Amino acid sequence: MKKRINLITVAVLMALTGLVTYVITFFSVSEGLSGQLDTYSRHREELKTFFDTLDYIDSNFIGESNREKQAQGAAAGLVASLGDPWSVFLDPEANLIYGNNLANSYAGIGIQADLTQSDCIVVAEVLPGSAAEEGDIRVGDRITHVDSVSVAEAGVNAAVEMISGEEYTTVKLTVERPSEGGGSFERELVRQTVLRDVVTSSIIQNIGVVKISNFNDRSNDEFDRHMRNLLDAGVKGLIFDVRDNPGGNLAMLEHMLDALLPEGTLVTLRYKDGTVDVRTSAANCVELPMAVLINGGSVSAAELFAADLKEFGWATLVGEPTGGKGYAQETFGPLSDGSALHLSTSEYFSSKGVSLAGSGLSPDAPVELSEDERQYVGSMDPAADRQLAAALEILTGA
Repeated sequence: MKKRINLITVAVLMALTGLVTYVITFFSVSEGLSGQLDTYSRHREELKTFFDTLDYIDSNFIGESNREKQAQGAAAGLVASLGDPWSVFLDPEANLIYGNNLANSYAGIGIQADLTQSDCIVVAEVLPGSAAEEGDIRVGDRITHVDSVSVAEAGVNAAVEMISGEEYTTVKLTVERPSEGGGSFERELVRQTVLRDVVTSSIIQNIGVVKISNFNDRSNDEFDRHMRNLLDAGVKGLIFDVRDNPGGNLAMLEHMLDALLPEGTLVTLRYKDGTVDVRTSAANCVELPMAVLINGGSVSAAELFAADLKEFGWATLVGEPTGGKGYAQETFGPLSDGSALHLSTSEYFSSKGVSLAGSGLSPDAPVELSEDERQYVGSMDPAADRQLAAALEILTGA
């Protein structure tokens, strides 16, 4: 009998425990739902103009409307209202392109183009193992049509973009080969993933010249490789070219600065909640005369790179004033439709605590290029690059 009573007691306790758990869960869920409803009601009131507009469209607009496009347009407008040029809404297509840029890769045929002609794309280089090489595209070939669209009519830059696309899709090119007496032929090529060279280098007058295109994926590894080669070659100075460099990943920037600079503060970030994050470098450094080439297209990590080298007393800045950016961004997404939000979430300061927002950097040795010169920055003959020549003169004294 006692055993039976114990079993009943256990059963009652289990039932009570289940009931208490249910009640607690019910009230927790109810409280959560109530909070969500309160938030929804507040947003509905705060965004009344938006919802009223949406209702009027649904009730009265005679044409067809697309809810996904409406949502993307509203999101883009919401971010634009912040007045921050660095915070942007990326629709699915733009987000895909952005991801490719971060990875320093794209789907294409693997050529470097000479864009000096207005009626065609001149092939300046064919990458080994690329679709172009497999399709017998050669240096000097002139691409006159892309998917039957005339390069002359579309414009050279637009035609170059048309050659890129999704991996494993095809693109049809109409090609002329002046080296074989002219005439045209067609090639249909399958786009493949092409890795961009992020960092390149050369040696001029025993000075190592390092071009850094951005601070995104692979930039640190390529930087290390080029620096090893230059230092092993015994260069007597270094010129870093960050002209038209849009910046990139803070971790990549830290890596490069840490390799170059002695121990000290590299960058300080301040977040919305007041949190401060200080990034520092170790003692190992490169002690050679240095210069940094800058211009209006040098922003974000490129500006910090130049600013720190200058503030440590490590380098002279040559060229034109930089863009003036002082906020760091984070990317949130992909969202449900493949879009993403690129949002400024912190303010950053150089090694000496200077914000570059709005002011940017002024060169120690100003050299202004003409409009014609500026469009070929990074690709012009080094002998014709007046900013590079000024940096070489500073480092060599010649």
